[in-house]
Parts: sequence; structure tokens; C-alpha cells
Amino acid sequence: MTASIELSIEGLSRIGSDPSRNLRVDLERRVSTSHPPSRDAFPEFSTMLQDQVLAPSRAPALVKKFVVHSDQLKSAARAISLPSRSSGVIAMTLSADALRLSESTSDNGFSVATTVDLIRSNLADNETIGFEIQKKVLASWSHHYDCELSFELDKDEDGLAWKGSARSFHIRTPVRFVDATAGTEEPRRLAEVNARALYDAIGYAALLIEKRTTGTQAFDGLQISGGGARSGYLGGVSLYRSAALPNDLSCILPKRNVSNALVAIGKMQGAVAIAETDDAVFINSGSTELFWTKAGRFRPFDGIFDTVMAATFNVVVAEALRIATIARIASDRGRIVLQASDSDHSLLLLSISPTSRYEGTLKGELRECSLPPASSLELNVDLADLHRVLLSIRTPDAEISISKHRLIVKSACADYVETSALAAVQ
Repeated sequence: MTASIELSIEGLSRIGSDPSRNLRVDLERRVSTSHPPSRDAFPEFSTMLQDQVLAPSRAPALVKKFVVHSDQLKSAARAISLPSRSSGVIAMTLSADALRLSESTSDNGFSVATTVDLIRSNLADNETIGFEIQKKVLASWSHHYDCELSFELDKDEDGLAWKGSARSFHIRTPVRFVDATAGTEEPRRLAEVNARALYDAIGYAALLIEKRTTGTQAFDGLQISGGGARSGYLGGVSLYRSAALPNDLSCILPKRNVSNALVAIGKMQGAVAIAETDDAVFINSGSTELFWTKAGRFRPFDGIFDTVMAATFNVVVAEALRIATIARIASDRGRIVLQASDSDHSLLLLSISPTSRYEGTLKGELRECSLPPASSLELNVDLADLHRVLLSIRTPDAEISISKHRLIVKSACADYVETSALAAVQ
């Protein structure tokens, strides 16, 4: 910077000889200063500022701030986690006093959501914002923090930043903003059911739903209706009945959503409310809600369990399970043989294998038999199916009934009746 200094002096030779005289000199030197001169002192600088177009500063309203405790996020992550077919994305809806988190399958046909209360936020009372983050980000909050987390949601930068109460630095992740508008159709209430009863019903009915073998067509859904739950495939079906399931409750859970529904309902306690719209089924428990899109088909088969059987035995489940476990080591193909005599009847279980053979007697009490003396009845069964059914029985005793075309296993107690029918295999 160059400054011009004028002094009133008549001659340079007389500088310093008489300070009272006015001398004029032109001196130039470099001046260093920490304070910039005013705009009035530099007219050309003032003109430059007037001509320049300044970029507008970002509006503070674009940054939304909210605070929530990491324990709340940990509970939410546990409640909504899907074990299969997850999209890997967590959808969030932010309002003035709450944060709703949900996880969906990749086809959006099944979703679990829960809501946590905010400690504080700067959102207006009627303001809602929808956005998505990666599932692994939610998992990191659950694992690495044990404190209040302060968040800043930046709509201008499409980012979410946060820091723990004991840390001074921010961590940021990208987000995708989505429409936060809720559906307009109000669900119709169907019934209120105990969560444990619903879990047991779906769990037993789904025993054979995943089974698919050559020449068979699996059911594409699990039906809950008439006080029971039922499903299976053409080689075997399962039926669960309980007084805890209302007779007027009717819906179908698509086969592909059974495992996720079991996990989500297994985390619920007490009474749950079941509702539906024209397109979806909803189950609510406190602040947690799951839904699935209506789909699937189901063929009625309750008449199978009314078939007249040739004989019925009461067996000890633990002993029958032990024999079935050993038999299926050699092969999944087995044979049930009912032998009748004048004095006794026996029920044998054999494994069918070209390389090994096992034979065990299912000890039990004969309840009824229509076979004439000195006759027998043989039925080929899938040992894997039989083992799975016996393994699911929770009572010490069960009924095993046999006919020419099927085997029926039934267990009962005061609260429920579990029945499975296995068709004869070639």
C-alpha cells in the first residue's frame, strides 16, 4: 500500500533545522496496518462493492435441530430390525416432538415402524419432514453412543450431522428427503389379540410353509380365520386352533413375509390391535406398528382333519421324536407300518434307504383301530416333515392317527390344539 504525505517545507536542505517553518516534501513509503481504511478513503473500492453481486447467505430455517437419547434409538433399532429381505434403508419422519423410524423389505410389501419422543427440537408444531438413511448408520448410533445425541438436518446440503453430548466434533451422513404425507385411508379395526397367542399361531401354522418338493405346489400364504391359523404345502399342512383367536378375524399373511412377521410379533407384549385397509393389514402394539401388503392365495383344507382314520394311538412325544431323529439320519424317506393282531397292535417307523435300515416302535396306547386282526397298513412319509412336527409339540403326549393316504399328528391342551397332516409320498 502506498501513501502520500505532504509537508509544508521550503527546501529539503533545511529539514530539521527549524521545525516551526512550513516545509513541503513528497515522500513515498510502504505502510503496514492491521485495520483496513474506510470505504470513503478509497472511492474505487466503494464502486467495486456497489457493482458486485453478492451470493445470498443460507437461511437458518433450512437446518432442523433435534435431540434424542441413544438408548431410545437402540430400542427402536431392535424393534424394527428385519431378519430377511431388508431394503437396508431406515425411513424417518421428523416432527416437532417425535421421530418415527421404519424398516421395510426391498419390495415395500412389509414394514415395521416405531416412534420415539424427542428431548427437544426447533421444528414448528405442524411441521413434518421425511428422509432416509442407511441402516448401518442407525446401528452405529446404537453401538457407539450412550448419551444424548444432537442432530442437525440440513435440507440444503442433503445431510444429517450429529454429535454426542460428551464430544465436540460432528459426524455427517448423506440423506434422501422423501414425502412425509401419511396415507388418507383410515384402517378398519378387526380384532384385539394377545401377542403371544398370535405368535404361537403363526409359528405352528408356518411349520411346513417353506417346504417345496418336485411335483408339489406350496401355498402362497398363511391364513388366519375362524379361530385358527393354517398353512402348508400339498405334501403336508398344519392347523393351530385357540380360543384366544377371534372367530371373526380373517386375513392372509403372504408366505414371503412369515419370517419377518414372526420376529416382529415376538417382540410385542400384551394385547395387539389388528386392522386393515383395502390394500394392507396392520398390527399395532404401543408405539410399534407393522404392516404387510395384502397378497397370497390359500386353498381350504380343514376337511382333511375330518377324514376317517384307520387307527389312533396316544404316544409319548419325547420317545417318538427320538425315533424319528434316528430314522432320518439315514434318509428323509420313511414308512409307518401299522400291524394288527388279536392281542396287540403296533406302530413301527422305518427309514427307507438303499444303504442302511432303521426300525423303531412308536410305543403308545391304542385308542381305536378299524383294521381286522392279522392285517397291516403301510404309509410312506417324509421323515423331515414328521421330525419338524414332533419337534414343535409342547405337550408331553400326542395323538398319531394313520390311514391309507395320510398321517395326522395332534396335540392338545386347555389353551390350544395343534394338528398337522402329512400326505402319503411315493
